[in-house]
Amino acid sequence: MKIVFFSGNITKSGGTERVLSIIANGLVKRGYEIVIFSLTGNGVPFYDFDESIRIRPVGSRGLETDILSNIKTLCRFMKEEKPDFIIDVDIILCFYTGLLKFRFPKTHWISWEHFNYYYRFPVNHNLRKIARFIVSRFSECLVVLSDEDKGYYQSNLRLKCRIKRIYNPTPFEEDFAKTEEKKVVLAAGRLVRIKGFDMLLKSWKPVEKKHPDWILKIAGDGEERENLEKEKERLGLKNVEFLGMVEDMRPYYKEAAFFVLPSRDEGFVMVLLEAMKYSLPAVAFMCKTGVKEVVQEGINGYVAKLGDMKTLARKMDLMIGDDDKRHAMGLKAKELISRFNQEGILDEWEKLLISFD
Repeated sequence: MKIVFFSGNITKSGGTERVLSIIANGLVKRGYEIVIFSLTGNGVPFYDFDESIRIRPVGSRGLETDILSNIKTLCRFMKEEKPDFIIDVDIILCFYTGLLKFRFPKTHWISWEHFNYYYRFPVNHNLRKIARFIVSRFSECLVVLSDEDKGYYQSNLRLKCRIKRIYNPTPFEEDFAKTEEKKVVLAAGRLVRIKGFDMLLKSWKPVEKKHPDWILKIAGDGEERENLEKEKERLGLKNVEFLGMVEDMRPYYKEAAFFVLPSRDEGFVMVLLEAMKYSLPAVAFMCKTGVKEVVQEGINGYVAKLGDMKTLARKMDLMIGDDDKRHAMGLKAKELISRFNQEGILDEWEKLLISFD
């Protein structure tokens, strides 16, 4: 089979593009022919792709610009490639893919959503509501990242298409055996409001006071960094380190004692999968979506109600205060995360693709 993945911008360094690289590379190894259309960007990907994967940039300046030119270019690409499938790598791309499906009816159309149903987008939020309606009525299958999100779609939309939950895979395949750790609590993500690092700093204050020999390390960069550094000073925190953008998180996962996820919202909690691959138990807010399908209370981590900073602090204190429990939960985290391994997730994608025959 030949599969076209339709990306908004393959040059970006986000989680969506990272997962696309894993799935595309994995399918190539299984004998599929893969082509990627990139609506914007110069076509040079941030992540590594198999050399057999061709990337074809459309050359647009944005979703809502150069519309007629984009349609002509995409139709030309489709005529040349003659794919069996075209898969949106963002549901909002359906405004183009829907037209392509009408023009090329023999090509199967799958829409792959990476944000949860209730995610509040700063731009194009209402446009995405329309996109969900279009996909629900006219695509052949909608792929979402969690059972929780699948339920939201089924409850809120009268779906005419199939809906399938396929988890994102763990990006690391290394079989790491944890033998030692430092007194480090690790958090990671873009430094933007939705990731909740402001709440983490407030939650950390009583933890730092009680455990002055422990340090909180935050990996990532973004528009909120300056505000977060000011908040750190305002709260009088001494044991908080902003690491900035980290290209390779593995050394930090290996040294940390546990991971904390303070997000207000998530598409799927990829960073938790990464951390647990390295035997890190987690403390997390129960945000939408995916946390409840990864963190089992008292087994591989602890959870707190979204925004309940006192409970988040108390759960971090519990994690720090019981070495044996923490180590046991770390081992369980690594064990439970095996269901997100790459081969298993690729099996699910292949099963979906074959079901169209």
